[in-house]
Amino acid sequence: MDTLTKIHALKFNQQQVWIAVLLFGMIFLNYLDRQILSVLAPIMYKEIGLSQTQYAWAVNAFLFSYAWMYTGSGLILDRLGSRLGLPFFVALWSLACGLHATIQGFAGLLVFRFLLGITEPGGWTGAVKTVSERFNAAQRGLATGIFSTGASIATVVAPPLVVFLSLHHGWRMAFVIPSMIGFLWVPLWLRLVNRPTANRDDEATPGRLKLKDLLRFLSDKRVLAYVMARFFGDSSGYFFLFWIPDYLVSTKNFSFAMLGTLGWIPFLANDIGPLTGGYLSGRLVQAGRTPLFSRKLIMTLGAILVAIGALCQSASQTWTVLLFLSISTFGTGVYAGNLHALPADAYPFRSVATIYGLAGSAGALGGLLFNTLVGYFSARGDYFVVFAVLILLEPLAVAALWMWLRDPVHHREP
Repeated sequence: MDTLTKIHALKFNQQQVWIAVLLFGMIFLNYLDRQILSVLAPIMYKEIGLSQTQYAWAVNAFLFSYAWMYTGSGLILDRLGSRLGLPFFVALWSLACGLHATIQGFAGLLVFRFLLGITEPGGWTGAVKTVSERFNAAQRGLATGIFSTGASIATVVAPPLVVFLSLHHGWRMAFVIPSMIGFLWVPLWLRLVNRPTANRDDEATPGRLKLKDLLRFLSDKRVLAYVMARFFGDSSGYFFLFWIPDYLVSTKNFSFAMLGTLGWIPFLANDIGPLTGGYLSGRLVQAGRTPLFSRKLIMTLGAILVAIGALCQSASQTWTVLLFLSISTFGTGVYAGNLHALPADAYPFRSVATIYGLAGSAGALGGLLFNTLVGYFSARGDYFVVFAVLILLEPLAVAALWMWLRDPVHHREP
């Protein structure tokens, strides 16, 4: 039996099954909470007198705090551990989400988006930390795929769910109910997840990484490649997450009801993307290619698909608009599904979470800059420039990986 067959033969024990389910639910809530505003934006323009430019500033407030706290959350989780650190962040972002229901104007929205951005990165770094603590090397790919799917499914569920809650209970309840579910998740995690045991694949006693290590990482081209991949590539995901509802309503003449009935379709394509991308890169590994080569190749395919969909945004019929938008979101999913697995393939175990957090900060910073551009041009009804730039982002990301992220000469499987 070869190594790959052994990997596929390994199964989760009961504790790991619970952890995988809870991580899936946690990431689902993480993405649902951040997407509520994008679905409600057309209503909130009228309800609180919000302009598109102000909406862009609110998104930037989230991305700004998200950017620097992505790294900070990794450092906090390294000290607290996942069992206590993860519910700490879930409780805080659930509170921040619920506070959105009290918004009376732009200032309140800005403050609460900033607070949500500070707390939400802990979900992702906490999930990576959990997987590194509680799953062996053979299981981590599947565990990561499961929690990543939570984000994709949230993007599908959010438009119809938020529209339903808004139409039947008012837009404020669309923030309150997910917030309450987040608070219910915390005791479940503490009750069902025990303290971690030593991972047999880990180094005996890996030292804690310190802030000064971040500067050392940035002088390493292999690390810089992943940082640049996140800086350019994450902007595509943030755009589709935050701006699809506004784009469909303001540019493609979708009504709010149509947004609820059809707006989930591009996000469904995004759901299928990570599973497809992961499967294809796995088949390449089976064929004898290295994991890094396989992931980079499939990420390149994803970038091409994003460009194809973006090039066709002159479409005017409802089905063609959704088709080409879905091609782009599918490509983004294919790209992202392999992006999150790269650190485990490329870097030593003890530094995976820190590098992931550092690159996540770069991704949020890139998203902030691109979002500012989107806000400027969307306020003028001109999405042409937005899609022109979007076409370039993921190719730039994969170019950095091809240039600088090569297979290490002496790579120890984490």
